[in-house]
Amino acid sequence: MITTQSFKSSLDVPSVNAVMEAACREAVCSPKALYLFMHRFVHYGRSYSFLVPRLAGIIGSSKLLYDPNCAIAAHAERAMDVAANVLTAALEEFRDPRTNVSHRTLSYGLLDKLAEYAGLSQAEIKDVATSGDWLAGVLKAVNEGYDAQSDDLSSMVRAMGFHVGAEIVGEYECSIINEVLYSEQRQTQFGQFIKQNKLHFEAGSVSPWYWIVIHGTFGTKGVELKHSDGALLALNQVVQYADASEAQIVEWADQGFAQFNQTQQRFFQLVHQELRRLSPLLVAI
Repeated sequence: MITTQSFKSSLDVPSVNAVMEAACREAVCSPKALYLFMHRFVHYGRSYSFLVPRLAGIIGSSKLLYDPNCAIAAHAERAMDVAANVLTAALEEFRDPRTNVSHRTLSYGLLDKLAEYAGLSQAEIKDVATSGDWLAGVLKAVNEGYDAQSDDLSSMVRAMGFHVGAEIVGEYECSIINEVLYSEQRQTQFGQFIKQNKLHFEAGSVSPWYWIVIHGTFGTKGVELKHSDGALLALNQVVQYADASEAQIVEWADQGFAQFNQTQQRFFQLVHQELRRLSPLLVAI
C-alpha cells in the first residue's frame, strides 16, 4: 500500500517547511511586505485550483485503468474512479460550504483587507500586481508539474505524484503562514485589525483570515488532510487498475513529488528574495 512514507521525497518536507517559514518571517517586517507576500502567494496558489481539475479530467479520459477482476472485460474501465479522488482536492476551491463562494474569492477578500491595512493606493496595488516577473516562471513549473497525457501512464502518475506532494506539503503550508503571520502577531496592530474586520457574503460573514485557517493550522490539518488522503487513494487505485507494479508507480510518483518540492522551494525562495530586495522601500511605506 502506498503511503506518505513510500516516497523518498517526503524526507525533504522539513527543509521545504524551513524555506516557507523564512519567507513568512520576512513578510512580517511591514504591512506592505505582508501584502506583497500574500499577493504572490494568492497568485501562486490560484494555479493549483484549476490545474487539479484539469488533471482529473485527463485521468478520467484515460483508457489505461481497468479492473482486472471485472467479469466482463469490456465493462472494466475505472479511470473515473481514480479521477474522482484527485478531483476531491478541488471541490472546495469552487464553493466553500460556509460562505458559498470560491476559495479564490476568499483569497481576494483577504488581499482587499491587507491592502486596506497597509494603506495602499490603487496605484501602489497596481505596482505590486504588475511587478514580480519571476512569478511567471514558477507558474509555468506548476503547469508542467500537473501536465499529463491520458495515453501515457508514466506521465499521469508523475503528475499525480506532483499532486500528492502539493497536498502533503499543503498540510504544513498554511499552518506555517498562520503561525508566523497571524498567531505570533495576535496581540499586535495587525492581529487586532484582523479581529476587528470581516468579509461579508450573502451566506454570512467571516474573518479575512478565514481562507488561511480553513487550509490548516498547527492544531488542525484543515481541508488538506482530506485532499492528501484522496491523492494517495488515487495512486493506490492506479496500482490496482494499471498494468504496472507498485514499485514502478511509486518511482514515477516520487519523481513528481520531487518536482513539486523543487517548485515549492523555488516560489518561497524567490518571494523571500524579492521581499529582502525591496525591504527598504516596503518599510518606508
